[in-house]
Amino acid sequence: MFKFNFDVEDDGEQSIGSVGENRAAQNHGHASAQAVVPDTFTELSLANALDSLPSKISYSPVTIPLASGGELALPRRDLFDARFQLISQNADDPDASEQPAMANSRSALQFFDAPSDLVPLVYEGGLKTWECSLDLASYLDGICSQFDVRGKRVLEIGCGTSIPSLYILHRIFSSPLSQNQTHIHFQDYNASVLELVTIPNIILTWYLSDAAETYRKSEEEHADSASLELNISDNLKDAFHQSLMTYGVHLRFFSGSWDTFDLRQSGGSYNLVLTSETIYRMESLPSLAAVMRGACDSPTDVTQYLCLVAAKVLYFGVGGGVAEFVRCVRDLDKGGTVETVWEKTLGVERRVMSVRWN
Repeated sequence: MFKFNFDVEDDGEQSIGSVGENRAAQNHGHASAQAVVPDTFTELSLANALDSLPSKISYSPVTIPLASGGELALPRRDLFDARFQLISQNADDPDASEQPAMANSRSALQFFDAPSDLVPLVYEGGLKTWECSLDLASYLDGICSQFDVRGKRVLEIGCGTSIPSLYILHRIFSSPLSQNQTHIHFQDYNASVLELVTIPNIILTWYLSDAAETYRKSEEEHADSASLELNISDNLKDAFHQSLMTYGVHLRFFSGSWDTFDLRQSGGSYNLVLTSETIYRMESLPSLAAVMRGACDSPTDVTQYLCLVAAKVLYFGVGGGVAEFVRCVRDLDKGGTVETVWEKTLGVERRVMSVRWN
């Protein structure tokens, strides 16, 4: 197990902690020595995930500084709320304790108390909002006039709380209707992360957008406007699905290791590939680079893609970082080039990089 201590706090306040280098190095060595069978590629059902949510979820805002000026507050499900959902599910069905799904729930539950602690091929940090995801959302805001995501295929790799994709959805749901069909796919190692934070964050983003204005007005007499809670009703789920159809948004969710990611099942290449805070572990860099390359490999037009990686320059005590990632991209079959398109040099150095594949 190792720990970054770089994150966005879950009470809504953003902060940067110090790096526990010695603990990171020791825990990384311990985790690497253990034989772990990675989870395989699996698609999750959006409808099933929504049906498994409790009748009410709570959330807090996370603030993104926009490149175009100003700030954007996006909703993010509270971790204590997701934790309570897991506890309730286990208590409601004690006879299912030996089922794989319940075992996965118990495994997920242990990381809610320390969501920054990473165990390779067990839990990869998706419960936390890492600061480079905010950098990537801000960068997307800065290029939105040159790169219109509507009508595109988007893949966020290692999405976790999926702040960059939430920004994209916010823009779509706040824009005039379009005939374009937009496909946004979310990948995270842990299925529980997708079910407990990614999908709830998506429905929260929709609920607070212009697209849900009619629904919000219909619920005003039943809702507490001062409460940061959302009632999950059948009416809400129906309105959400209707908005997806109206705005031409198609969502899919995939869990499992990058080694097993199946581009044929996901529908082929993408126009926009996003990932943030995923280059921290050297052992996983070849798999990550291979998925990114495959996701950008269009047999018809190799120029129509944008591949963006947001990361810290160095992950102390773990071994990964920008230099290792650049070497991995260069050494991959046919190779590629990495260009820094945004950087922060004061304090902990962070970058957003654009990858072009040969």
